Amino acid sequence: MSFEPVIGLEIHIQLKTRRKMFCDCKSPVALAKGDVWQAEPNTHVCPVCLGLPGALPVVNQKAIEQAIKVGLALGCEINKETYFERKNYFYPDLSKGYQISQYRAPLCVGGQLDNVGITRVHLEEDTAKSLHREDTLLDFNKSGIPLLEIVSEPDIHSVKDARIYSKAIQELVRRLGVSDADMEKGQMRLEANISLRPTQRVAELPPYRVEIKNINSFRFLEGALKYEIERQTKALEKGEKLEQETRGYNVKRRVTFVQRTKEEAHDYRYFPEPDIPPLEIADETISRIKTSLPKLKDGLIDQLIEDYRILRKDAEVFVSDETKLEYFKDLVAEGLESRRAANLVINRPDVLLTRPDDLVRQLEREKAEEITDEDVLRKAVKAVIAANPQAVKDFRSGKEAALKFLIGQVMRQTRGKANPQVVEKLLKKAL
Repeated sequence: MSFEPVIGLEIHIQLKTRRKMFCDCKSPVALAKGDVWQAEPNTHVCPVCLGLPGALPVVNQKAIEQAIKVGLALGCEINKETYFERKNYFYPDLSKGYQISQYRAPLCVGGQLDNVGITRVHLEEDTAKSLHREDTLLDFNKSGIPLLEIVSEPDIHSVKDARIYSKAIQELVRRLGVSDADMEKGQMRLEANISLRPTQRVAELPPYRVEIKNINSFRFLEGALKYEIERQTKALEKGEKLEQETRGYNVKRRVTFVQRTKEEAHDYRYFPEPDIPPLEIADETISRIKTSLPKLKDGLIDQLIEDYRILRKDAEVFVSDETKLEYFKDLVAEGLESRRAANLVINRPDVLLTRPDDLVRQLEREKAEEITDEDVLRKAVKAVIAANPQAVKDFRSGKEAALKFLIGQVMRQTRGKANPQVVEKLLKKAL
């Protein structure tokens, strides 16, 4: 029996606000280095983010607006009447015994990205950091940082598509300017829900799901999903019944391991946060944020094609890589033809180490030395054809790769100075 993976992702994004979610502490994410761990432990804290009794939370308006911006970019409907809730569970890094989050009335609902449906986009507070040494120590600098959670529908059916979707979310929040989403710094974390169903019953959702927690790289996401697909397939083939559970991923052994039985929403005993009144989102606020949205991926691709007359596949590369895009624009500004500039940047990444103006001058010198004289090149073509009878035979039998080989031989004989277009024309004529 063959099985199809059913995957949903929960992606947590630390928002880049100056202050924390519910207090006036400076958020370490907004520091110059953007790295919460560069600060001395417990130096960006107050009674609210320490979870001390009697401390009252106050909502960060900037975080609300950034969450709405992400929701609008994903095509979500914005909940104009929303509220925060207490998600109750015990863990050492959550000193007050509950996390302020959202569940029943999230800020944003619906939407999609890359054909993956979005269930909800909501806000919550990040937890403290546990440092496991001889004793377990707690650093509360991270506690209270605004955390955006993007929950997808179970619309993903391959490891490759899970990575593509996760990467697209990262690119989106970076483009919107709401987060750097640096996974090495903990600014973006992944949780995957995965189960398998028989391929002949693709309309049904499996009766269980396994959640893999706290994945901090795309490579680990792929490794964890691949292992789970293999583990669950073997179990189902043996007729075993898989249980709802939460697992971790051991990056050294490349295996998942059981952490606890999977909780359902009712296990967290959600109830409205009594210290924060319900929020009303005005139409004017939504309209203002909508008009501030930058061009997103598809719009940027179309704009690059229109402005520079480059191929769509090249524009897609540039939209996903800011460094290459800026270098490409610099080359064009220095006078290099846009399609040639795109080809150089994408196919010869080593050129990024050269200053754009120096590279353009170097290319101009090479062009001045280029051999375009057909009489000179015809001799080189004749010599290459004579020296490579097998390649000639391959080309005449329909193998196009043989022509590229012969062009390369002519380029080699002329020390790279031959004009490749003229060489190709003469070779085809001679053959």
